[in-house]
Amino acid sequence: MSNSVQQLELVEVPPPYKDLKLVSHTPVPREVENLTLIDGKTFLSTRLAGDIVPAGATDVGFFHDDTRFLSCLELRVGGRPTMVLSSNTEKTFASQIELTTEPIRIRDSFEIPENTIHIRRQQLLKAETMFDRFSLVSFNREDVEVRVELRVDADFVDVFQVRGTTREINGKYYRPVCTAEGLSLYYLGRDNILRQTRIRFSPLPAHVEDKSAAWDVKLPSLTHSEIEVSITPIVGEEQNGRPKYGFSTCLGERRSRFSEWEHSSTCFSSSNGIFDAALATAMADYHALQIRDQGKKVLGAGIPWFATLFGRDSIIAAYQALALNPNLAIHTLQVLSYYQGKQRNGWQDEEPGKILHEFRHGEMTRCGELPFGPYYGSADSTPLFLVLLCETYRWTADRKVVKHLLPAAYAALDWIDSYGDLDGDGLVEWERRSSKGLMNQAWKDSWDAYMRPDRSIPPYPLASVEVQGYVYDAKFRMARLLREFGEDERAERLQRQAEALGKKLDEAFWMPDLQYFAMALDGNKEQLRCISSNPGHLLFSRAVSPDRVQKIVERLMREDVASGWGWRTLSRDEPTFNPMSYHRGSVWPHENSLIAHGMALNEYRDPVRRIMTALFQAALNFRDYRLPELFCGVQRREHDQPVHYPVSCSPQAWASGAWFLMLTSILGIRPNASQRELQIVNPELPEWLNYLRIRNLQIGGSRVALDFVRDADRTYCNVVNVEGDPLLVNVVFKK
Repeated sequence: MSNSVQQLELVEVPPPYKDLKLVSHTPVPREVENLTLIDGKTFLSTRLAGDIVPAGATDVGFFHDDTRFLSCLELRVGGRPTMVLSSNTEKTFASQIELTTEPIRIRDSFEIPENTIHIRRQQLLKAETMFDRFSLVSFNREDVEVRVELRVDADFVDVFQVRGTTREINGKYYRPVCTAEGLSLYYLGRDNILRQTRIRFSPLPAHVEDKSAAWDVKLPSLTHSEIEVSITPIVGEEQNGRPKYGFSTCLGERRSRFSEWEHSSTCFSSSNGIFDAALATAMADYHALQIRDQGKKVLGAGIPWFATLFGRDSIIAAYQALALNPNLAIHTLQVLSYYQGKQRNGWQDEEPGKILHEFRHGEMTRCGELPFGPYYGSADSTPLFLVLLCETYRWTADRKVVKHLLPAAYAALDWIDSYGDLDGDGLVEWERRSSKGLMNQAWKDSWDAYMRPDRSIPPYPLASVEVQGYVYDAKFRMARLLREFGEDERAERLQRQAEALGKKLDEAFWMPDLQYFAMALDGNKEQLRCISSNPGHLLFSRAVSPDRVQKIVERLMREDVASGWGWRTLSRDEPTFNPMSYHRGSVWPHENSLIAHGMALNEYRDPVRRIMTALFQAALNFRDYRLPELFCGVQRREHDQPVHYPVSCSPQAWASGAWFLMLTSILGIRPNASQRELQIVNPELPEWLNYLRIRNLQIGGSRVALDFVRDADRTYCNVVNVEGDPLLVNVVFKK
């Protein structure tokens, strides 16, 4: 069937929901127990029953390529919603939901009792297709017949509309079209692209009316009856919309794909079964969030708002997971270099050599209402790209990859000096040029993240302290890397620049009276004087002196910053503190892992054990022990649970990656693959882990098996095996 509107002779109809022409949804809190299935940029979020209800709700739907292709999916049996007995997910690609019915009145004198019909609902996501399969069995003594109804709808809204962005005019909606195999819903966007939700039924329903299909199912006692539905989103003519195989075959393929990922990655097992489950969830998240781009696999940032390629998020998530699977980092670098900025483009905040912030494909981006296709408004993606390149080489020693990426690295270095430093003072600042771009272009990118104590917004451009640390680290690491590739003169120049930046950072940001670093400098070069988490990033950048490191560690461990669940983004003593805000007092697991990583590199292990323990205890309160994007920075008391942030993403790649980076850090795993060396420096395990086993750890061409065992206050490392290339493993205990 052609996707041409003219050939289809579609009949235009009003939008499916009354407020769609002037969408101004305020995102409602995501249900903690929603079921979420993911395959890259396609994801499904439902209630526990597998339904997408109420129609048009902002926390549920079937999304593909930044568009919601299903805004309602409701199963009814006997005219009533079903009742949930239990539900669970397999990894992040399938769910199994056990349902039953309320009493169903068939005739005036006959009623099917409650809890006598069992419905197993199985949902599966593979590539762009969602499967919804129902298996019904009756436990009544007599044969019964029930009506099974499935209601569907599609609002085709852009993910930014779901998030709350107002849009004055939408595209055109069309009357559903019945086909030989099912039903198709159509929408012609303002970008002149026809989007279709294609639904196939097996067996065909007895009745199809508008956006509802119904089957009259005869259920002999103890006999199973099955209905299978497949739903495929289609953008333009990108595919024919027909899944090649049915539910069972596709489920087998998803399991096989996950098994391949699992066997290619490092295996972790410990004395704590719950911690193992948390790691298994994180590993599954890393598999589910992979996006194919340019023939590579790169991590999308998270569900539901960030299911696409990001610069900063994808880089940090890949950095965190080098111990899990370094190929992710290689692919991330290759894909980001492909999209590296080529020209000056104010609408997209693009400049030559700059690494993108995000890349969207939804209607609002395609038709020019938003600048995100791609958007470059990030001051830190570019130096972090260089940090990841250098650290990836330490893990892989892949000279071919580095040589291929050196032109991108040189362009990134040129961007730092030519465009990142807006006023020539040696610091990297940001100021948006795009009218629809981000006001703040560091990781704390909400509009109110950088407030003065009087709640006013400081003048721009801003230079945040952690970005200077990233630039220092990038230049220092690149100097070391380039020496291995014979670029001694450039390496020497970069090292001198890094040393000068370190001095400048200390002079400009240090607050002697507070014995701490300022969060940022404003457009007048005045310090944003507050106690924030930002200086904690300087620890892993190693951009400050040992005495400053000690001051940062001591300050972060005070109760106004350490909430009991993790480090807050802002001290609770600050006038602008709000534990329920996005960046002014919340707890972000990924940031906690970066700060802990820096503390471990500087041999401050006790704070790392404490924060890792706090995050593990927090994870016990989330579904599948999955750490969310963030949670509220409310102070922990005895018997408390972490307070959920209302619209937090879950899974979020760099939240899932927090475990791998903290493990690498606390165990002191420090590779130098080019020298065929692996150092294990001062390994430690928290008190709730008696042992930890690592298998298939990839260091260059070697595969390493390690056992860590805790005996009282001492942790020992045993090198079980080294396969592949020879590798010298040294276990070092420093005072």
